[in-house]
Amino acid sequence: MNNSLSRRVPRLWEPGPALQLLASVTLVFLLAFGADVFLQWAVGLFVVGIVEQDTFFYSAVRQQDAFAENILAGIKLVSFVALGVGFVATLVFFFTPFSGRARALQSFQSGAKRLLQASLLSLRGIATVTFMFLVVTAIYEWLLRIVGNQPPFFLLAALVTASMYVFILAYCLVDYAKELRGTYREQ
Repeated sequence: MNNSLSRRVPRLWEPGPALQLLASVTLVFLLAFGADVFLQWAVGLFVVGIVEQDTFFYSAVRQQDAFAENILAGIKLVSFVALGVGFVATLVFFFTPFSGRARALQSFQSGAKRLLQASLLSLRGIATVTFMFLVVTAIYEWLLRIVGNQPPFFLLAALVTASMYVFILAYCLVDYAKELRGTYREQ
């Protein structure tokens, strides 16, 4: 009896394929969320620096700054909601075909190496894109310090940078989901 019972219980040190996929998707989306928070924080500091310099200007400039802060808050909200919905949709998309089917779960097991490779490539892409946009934001900050009295271009550039980052981050995550789907369709 002991022998038959030990064969049916999965070993704890060997994660199952569903757990591997869940961990991979969670890790990629957590990095994407952290990178998004970090970049949005950096752009927010940039906008706050502009607003701080504009405190002595007339009311139209202050209204423009308040409008820019509201747009940045909207971009943050949309990006966070999109990341959350994307995470849930990815999990539902990958786990609904495997619920209740032992055959689908068996074909799911052989892709651990490709899953790791796809996850690492996605993590590298997200880190690279975040670094590039942080450099762009730093260049805007540097130009702002040189120019001194900034035109509205810098506010617009900060908002475009934040929104472009959200779109490119979404593309990275969709590409990751396509790679995962391709990995498990080949099996």
